[in-house]
Amino acid sequence: MLLAGGHARAQEQAAPAESLTEPLPVCQLDPRDSGKLAVEPCRPAPPVQPRRSVAQVIGRMPAPPVQPRRSVAQVIGRMPAQPASPVVPIAPLPPSPAVPMPRAPQPIGSCDSGGCRDAAGARYNGAGNATLDANGRICHRNGAFMQCF
Repeated sequence: MLLAGGHARAQEQAAPAESLTEPLPVCQLDPRDSGKLAVEPCRPAPPVQPRRSVAQVIGRMPAPPVQPRRSVAQVIGRMPAQPASPVVPIAPLPPSPAVPMPRAPQPIGSCDSGGCRDAAGARYNGAGNATLDANGRICHRNGAFMQCF
């Protein structure tokens, strides 16, 4: 019995060695279950050949054509003569309104579905981060602060 058992173990040890010499199929996923392999055991796919390095060539853009500078006399000489027109004085423009600078961010006291109130009690109407203050200016909410622009 002992001799037969020892012989069986030798055959078991020889079987894996023989299976290693046979090429295993390349690992592929099971088409029915992508979490499993189609055939086990399998060997990894052959390595991808490394890419060979190539020097990067960056060409220069062509220079724009340089046009000769012309003097004012040359430009005026080419213009057709226009009849003289009376000089009409232009009225000065009214001063433009100054662009208001954004105020410092104000801490928000509380919010509801229609908007928020800051710590001073001013109301900001709107939803989300974009709201309007009482003057119609756009205000942006950033965390616990509101800033109007």
